Parts: sequence; structure tokens; C-alpha cells
Amino acid sequence: MEITVDDLLALAPGLVSRKPVCLVTDGAESCNERSVTWAVTARTSPPHIPLLRGGEVLLIPARVTQEVEENLPAILREAARREVSAVIFAEDDELAKQSYSHVQDIPILYWRGDLSLDKETEINRLLTECRGNLYRIGTELERRMTDAAAGDAGVEALARVVTHSSGLSLKVIDALGRQLAPQAANGDIESGVDSGNGPGQVCRGLPSGAKVILGPVRPEQRVLARFVIDRIANAATAALQRDNASRPRGSRRNEATAALLSSRNLTASDQRAAALALGLDPDAVFFVAISKHATEPELARALAALGTLHPAGGARQQLTTLLVAHGRPGAESLASRVLEVKKRWERDHATDDATLAVSAPAFGVARIPGAASEADFVASLQSQAEFSRRAASFESLDDVGAMRLLYQLRDSNELRQFISEALGTLENRDQRGTLRATLRAFLESGGSQVDASHRLGIHRNTLAYRLRRIGELVGRDVGDPGSWLTLHLALRASEMLELAAQDR
Repeated sequence: MEITVDDLLALAPGLVSRKPVCLVTDGAESCNERSVTWAVTARTSPPHIPLLRGGEVLLIPARVTQEVEENLPAILREAARREVSAVIFAEDDELAKQSYSHVQDIPILYWRGDLSLDKETEINRLLTECRGNLYRIGTELERRMTDAAAGDAGVEALARVVTHSSGLSLKVIDALGRQLAPQAANGDIESGVDSGNGPGQVCRGLPSGAKVILGPVRPEQRVLARFVIDRIANAATAALQRDNASRPRGSRRNEATAALLSSRNLTASDQRAAALALGLDPDAVFFVAISKHATEPELARALAALGTLHPAGGARQQLTTLLVAHGRPGAESLASRVLEVKKRWERDHATDDATLAVSAPAFGVARIPGAASEADFVASLQSQAEFSRRAASFESLDDVGAMRLLYQLRDSNELRQFISEALGTLENRDQRGTLRATLRAFLESGGSQVDASHRLGIHRNTLAYRLRRIGELVGRDVGDPGSWLTLHLALRASEMLELAAQDR
């Protein structure tokens, strides 16, 4: 394994580079990327440069520069010709600072303090320890990756193995830029897309078009990252193949998709893993759609413009589908697509009773269970006779109105308290719901008894009697326009809770 001049600077705290990074005369590589073998020290007497094989760092103490004086530039040129990787002077050696400008293709380093005879031993000890650590960590990592492969582990498990064995953060990015294994060095899961071209990263491409990225790495970790990146890349290629082979198909895939929709209690890491196991981008934009009394081909035609469909099964003539939106559309684009889907559905199903309920967009896999609840809520509204929209979306106020706000409060005690105070004993005394239906018709008729009686198909005297009875039960005059908003919201909230109880 090659240790470079940059690595040596990170390993030896006493070293510092004061000269700007230079280039070899043929422009082949950066000087500080040259590999380092060992450290040797120049002599005060000829030959000043000891026997070299290439790749050494040459220490030139102040006593040597004082002895050779004007010959120092020639010694530096000779060191460059014999492929010395770097030259180290004492930081306070003024004669050295006057001489290195004559050499353009070798990095000049300084040692803070006195460049004594024992510095050669100290640098060689650091190089030996580094190579030993590389061998130890590399061997342990290889063993753990082999064990993981024997257990058919995928890229998520590989990321954990790499992190725990080496302390390096590993990401695996597929050909579309999705993070398949965003395992951070502290064990937390990251999200988003990474190009792998950032500073402090070591990257390798895979045959599939994916790439593995180690980083960000600290300067002292660079040599380890370069040492293990190729074997990690080989292990990642095999892990990706295992992940692809283990993806559920057919009915098992439908079941896995349905489980993703109901995974509210899973951790963020588990939700991402479940999405990746299905080949889904965990950071995509999702919708959940529920259709009743429609066939799968009809549903596919209607939703194709919105995204890619992933069926999640269904029962009682009800189909549930997870959609992955194409690309990363903005909010306005998403709303426009949903509107077009609803218009087409209303047009194509004007003569039948097929319905379509669509959730609000879910940004990321963690929001999918919430989207499933939203679609289910809209579908339950469509089961009511007075709800006229065959295609409705949770995000549309025109479709669900104030119910969207009430939905956010559905599990709160405050909402139940509001219903109790607004409706009094109406809910308990109106077992068949006749009085509540009467009150709703009256309120939706704008307080017109004529319109309300026509809507209900009853005589105006019957309506008047019922309204007086309702007033007694709720404890307020229902003919007072000031109470209409409160009563209407309470009625809708009560109906929403009843629908939720029926679904359970």
C-alpha cells in the first residue's frame, strides 16, 4: 500500500508544508501524491545523499546545509533526479529557504523545531505503524465482509460492516443517484443524493453504474480509505446483486408494498431499508391511491401520468396503489398532475360508481404511512351518499373542504370536547341519525327551511318540529346564524370520527 507525502504530513504532526504544491515537470502527478517508502538523512561529508532506491523522504538537517552551503541547490537537483519523494528541512533553516527555489519538481517540507538525528527513526516508526494498521484493519474488514457475504447480506449490512471495522463512512449510490446505503460513521442514516465528487471523499465506480463513496475522511484516514476502497467496491457489487435477487416479486411484492404503507412504527432506517428492498428511491415523492369498483387496467391508465404504480393489494372491490412520482417535481407540477388525473377519472367513469381517492404528496418514504391514512380518509368520505366527487384528493380544499383541517385533529381530546360542547346530547339521543341529517341539510341550505325541506323530502312543519327538538338537545337556537359554523364543524367532525370507528 502506498503512503503519499500528503499522508505523511497527516501522520507526523511535526511536519508542515510551506511551499505551494508543485508539479512534476511532465505534469503526470501532484508532488504531494508521490508515494513514500522510508526516511533517510543527508550526510555532512560526501557522498551527501545516501544510497536511494526511490520514494524516500530526505532529511537535511541545518548542520548539513551549513556544511554544503552553495552546493545545496545541486544536492536538491540530484535528489530530484534520484526520485526522492520529498525533502525535509528544519523550520528555522534560513539557508535552506534561500536554496529550494532552484528546484521546481520536489515538495519541500519543514520540521517544527530541531531536525535532530532521531527524527529519521521517528518518521520511519510512523510509517511502519501506519502499514501495520493498514494490514490489521484490512484483514479484519476482509474477514467481516466475507462473513456478511456468506450470510447473503446486502448493501445496508455491508455499510455497517465497513463503518464498524474501519471507522469510515460508506455510501453506495446507484446509477440514478439514489443512496442505497447511506450509513454514516456514527451509525445514523443520512438521506438525500450524493454525487461522490465532494472534498475528502474516495470514490470507485461499479460495473452496474453505481458507485461506492468513502467519506468525508479526515486527512489521517485518507491512506486507509485508498487502501480498502477496491475491496469494498468488489463486496458492494456482490451485495447489490444479492439485494436484487432477494427483492420480492408477484404477490409477495404486493404484500411488501402494503407493509410499507402501514409501517408507521418502523424506524427511519427500517423504512428506508424496506423501500430499497422493493427497488424504490427512499427520497422520492410518493402518492397513495385507493380505488373502489375499478379494474387494475383502468387504474393503471388513469394514474400513469402521475407516476410509476406499485400495487399494494386490496379487498372488497378496493385497490390500493403506491405511486412514485416521475423525477423531483415541484408542488405546482404535482398539483397539476393530480388535477388532470381527477378530471380524466370523472370523465371516464361518469356512468359507473368507480371512485378514486388520492393522498397528498409524501416527500420521502417516512411519510408514506401518513399518505396511506389520507387516501383511506378520502375514500371513506366517498362512501357517503352526499359526497359527490368520484375522484378526490386529500390536498384539494374543493374536494374535502374543512375536513382536511379536522383530519389533523382526529386523535385529539380537544376535538372530542368541542363536539360534545357544540352538539350537547344530540349524538346520544339521535340513535338513527335523523336529527343530525336534518341539521346538516338545514345548515347546507344556508338556513332556508324551504330548501332544507325539499332536500329532505319532508313537510315544512315536520322540519320546524325537528329543528325545535335539535335546539333543545344542543342547547342553542339553531336558527341563529351565529351558531351555524360551530354546529356545522361539530357535525362534520362527528361524522369523521364515526367513519374512523367503522374502518377499525
